[in-house]
Amino acid sequence: MSPCEKVPEKDFLTYRKNHKTEYKYIINKVIVEIANLQKHYKIKNSIITRAAKEVLGKKFNGAKLSIAFVDNKEIKKLNNRYFNLNEVTDVIAFPLNNHKSALNGEIVVSVETAVDTAMKENIDVEAEIILYVVHGLLHLLGYRDGDRNDARIMHEKESNILKTLGYNVPTVEDGFQ
Repeated sequence: MSPCEKVPEKDFLTYRKNHKTEYKYIINKVIVEIANLQKHYKIKNSIITRAAKEVLGKKFNGAKLSIAFVDNKEIKKLNNRYFNLNEVTDVIAFPLNNHKSALNGEIVVSVETAVDTAMKENIDVEAEIILYVVHGLLHLLGYRDGDRNDARIMHEKESNILKTLGYNVPTVEDGFQ
């Protein structure tokens, strides 16, 4: 199972159900719930919702999104539980229904990974977090990055969105050139 395949809702312990939503925003009839469950970086909810608005546009009225910001320990636990990968990852996207109807999904972002990557690469932490959010949203919309061509298409879309949001991002990622 790839990190963006549908996980049966009855089998998925969602943050939406099991953690207190700290922030709920309705934008263009899209509900965005944010749970900040980490202490590595202060999340600016307005910037997260702006990124969601930019990715989704006006096409997804009635969408329900849950975005959880976690540490490496938590995302590793989820990656192991749902994908049998006992490793840290940057973001996991869980579509909770078919994205061709009303979008319903959850994104889990490792802020700790974003901070570590930003420090290592000498880039802006907030930009790295927004990159992960945009990447997860694109997965929910059906974008894939499992091969060179798909990754190029997805990363071009990410770069365009991030530029629109005012962030400067590298053009090559994940080892695909």
